[in-house]
Amino acid sequence: MNILITNATSIFAGGEDYVFILARYLQRRGHSVCVSALPDHLLLDKCAAAGIPVMPVEYVGMNRVFAVSAQLRREMRARAIQIIHSNANYDRTCAALAAAGSPVRHVAGIHSTHSIQHNITHWMRNRWGIDHFVTDADAGRDVLIAEDGIRADRITTVPIGIEDEPEDRRGTARVAARALLGVDEQTVVIGNVARLVPFKGHQNLLATVAEVVQHSRRVLFPIIGDGELLHPLQLQAQKLGIEQYIRFLGFQDNLHEWYPGFDIYCHSSLELAAEMFPIAILRALATSLPVVCTNVGGIALMVEQHVSGILVPPADPPALASALLGVIKDAGMRERMGRAAHERFLRRFHAAAMAEQMERVYTNVREAEHR
Repeated sequence: MNILITNATSIFAGGEDYVFILARYLQRRGHSVCVSALPDHLLLDKCAAAGIPVMPVEYVGMNRVFAVSAQLRREMRARAIQIIHSNANYDRTCAALAAAGSPVRHVAGIHSTHSIQHNITHWMRNRWGIDHFVTDADAGRDVLIAEDGIRADRITTVPIGIEDEPEDRRGTARVAARALLGVDEQTVVIGNVARLVPFKGHQNLLATVAEVVQHSRRVLFPIIGDGELLHPLQLQAQKLGIEQYIRFLGFQDNLHEWYPGFDIYCHSSLELAAEMFPIAILRALATSLPVVCTNVGGIALMVEQHVSGILVPPADPPALASALLGVIKDAGMRERMGRAAHERFLRRFHAAAMAEQMERVYTNVREAEHR
């Protein structure tokens, strides 16, 4: 198939990484894939470096929706596109308009657990401009059904998949990462990778750190990500007196080099505030890390309670701290959970499985056109 995957965001986070991984693995399955994003976006740079054709588009301004849609339509004709797969709100609307009245089928990827219907335009788009919806977890599917009135038969859940990092590379990466952090092997490093935005729950994470260090001081919490809350979080760390246990590392484009330096992965997102299926946790599973995190969105699908990690209620720093301390103090538990995490990743969340399932969605959507 000839497939165009679009993403209109200006950031590079889990959703953008998803597009990059999916494009590569669809290409490996023999499809012709093109990726469209904002000009000079890191996503386009990554795709171009991987040999994936790119299409820069100025996805900016509601007054330009029709102009952008017309550009997409011209490109789809020129490239004989059969499937357009949108991944953010702006390009979702543009893709719907571009595909209208044409043989191109529109698949909309939904990566957060909140309504995608905020006005009459969205209502019309969702009913007549999208052939099928794909969510990362059933939590997102449930929101589309309950809040947006979308029929269940128009939605498929396809869990995100990522690549496995070869184990022989982890040792070298671990030494390098821990050297950069300035820690020895006796220090337990608890990593967090997430944008510094409210729904990721970093305020609760810092409150958790304050409780943890009262009982275990040979710990370090590197936080990878940037965003609007950086300064408030730095101030909170100062007020709590935990600056020496925190490293705000900002955005990092080499996550495969950081994860092996962690001993535990911790995620603190809030209940149905947008989180659905964070790639950050998948990377922890792929790196054989035990995961201690809040039970929101589709995270319970990734983390088996007391097998590959521990799930706690959101916005409950004492519960998160208690769970972390149990894993911090038991190296054997960390090793067992890490092995289980990697086994679950290989069984269910590899990128190859994701691409195969997505190919099936595309095929079914195209065949439905002729029924």
